[in-house]
Amino acid sequence: MSKVGRNDPCPCGSGKKYKQCCLDSQREQAVDPEQERSLGVPKAIDWLHSRHGKAATKTLEDDYFGGLEDDGYERLQELEEDLHQMVMINSMEWLLAEGEIQVRGEHLPVMEILLGPGGPHFTAIQRAWLEQLGMARLGLYEIIDLVPGESLCLKDLLFPELDPVWVRERQGSREMEQFDVVGARIMTADGHPQLSGALYPFRRHLCMDLIRDLKRELEDVEPDSQDARDFHGTLIPDHWLEILTQSHDAPNLVDQTTGQPLLIISDHYQVTDWPALEASLDGTPELEGNRDQGWTRMFEGEDALKRSNLNIELGDEPDRITVGYILQSHADAGRPWFESLAGAVVSFIERETVDPRDILAAGSREPGTPPLAPPLPDSLAAEVLTEALDTHLRTYYANWADEPQNALEGLSPREAMETPEGLDQVKFLLRTYQQDEMKQARQQHRPPVSFDYLWEDLGLTPE
Repeated sequence: MSKVGRNDPCPCGSGKKYKQCCLDSQREQAVDPEQERSLGVPKAIDWLHSRHGKAATKTLEDDYFGGLEDDGYERLQELEEDLHQMVMINSMEWLLAEGEIQVRGEHLPVMEILLGPGGPHFTAIQRAWLEQLGMARLGLYEIIDLVPGESLCLKDLLFPELDPVWVRERQGSREMEQFDVVGARIMTADGHPQLSGALYPFRRHLCMDLIRDLKRELEDVEPDSQDARDFHGTLIPDHWLEILTQSHDAPNLVDQTTGQPLLIISDHYQVTDWPALEASLDGTPELEGNRDQGWTRMFEGEDALKRSNLNIELGDEPDRITVGYILQSHADAGRPWFESLAGAVVSFIERETVDPRDILAAGSREPGTPPLAPPLPDSLAAEVLTEALDTHLRTYYANWADEPQNALEGLSPREAMETPEGLDQVKFLLRTYQQDEMKQARQQHRPPVSFDYLWEDLGLTPE
């Protein structure tokens, strides 16, 4: 049988030329559908820029990057290569899915131009993928589970009543972690949910304002409505770009009551007579605890909340003890107080001071870049650092459940969880604390500090 030429009558008997009828469908039977889909977006972008380049550029500048200040544009150019590439991919997909350009004095959706008369020629697979892209909502999701190299399980943070969805995502599932937050479009390919390609990774603690803003806008709005699609397509990229182009200095950690910088100060002592020391500590009314759990010196602040200004823990050797503080003023007053109380049964060895900003600085870089572990004192073993951090954090969060939190719009966690929405926000905040700590611990090659006590203080089961 002779080969059918492109301009020959189609063998199907339609009367059309072969190239205008069955050629593409027969080609598609011989190609990989996934590869074919991947060619549709670049083809659409190339055609758009060749035919409507100025209009497309203006739409991107005005509508996608329009919320950035001048220094924001400068920071975009300074991003690392992988982040800059992510911005380009996300902006191009947004242009196709959400953008409108001016053509002969009329504003038209880009997708309508691409798929309408006079647009580029797409195969059936490519056209179906682009049609789906034009209808897919850019959502905000929490990764609640994953199989590295295969798939992600996504929970919709804005419509929590929807069931979690497993999506195929090979590369993202290798780079992301459980409880990461990501903006993405969920599509369907070969009957399976799959991400479209654009990804908007968020640091959890930086996206809580976005979640609140979107929930306010989307009150009584259906997930698949055009309003939901419009709000998501605007606010998620705007917020992501704003975070991406902010300066990311280490946070200034201060005590909320005194305004003093928070520190991790550890005074190390050698104990020569444990029974005598234990009797002195147990007999001091302002100290709470015992030898097994350690002792804490409590005081009542002007706001009537009890806080600690000194913690006494067993050292890493049987004859050692560590007295910890989180403020320099506490350490200055606490050392003579403790040494007077303990007397000759202890001898001072050394003081170690760690600035928690150095520890947290790794988490202050641009989202999407790996954190850098800060240099730690050579004498501070990984387990000792975790223990010091645990003591510091337990002191810092001693009254967390009952103190107003900016992330909860000024409510305390206990107040916020009185409503279903507030309970979701409290749980999200607790998972944020734990995830950030786990990432820091991995970078610093130390065991992570657990925040289970915060969950339990609220009567919640840790997740």
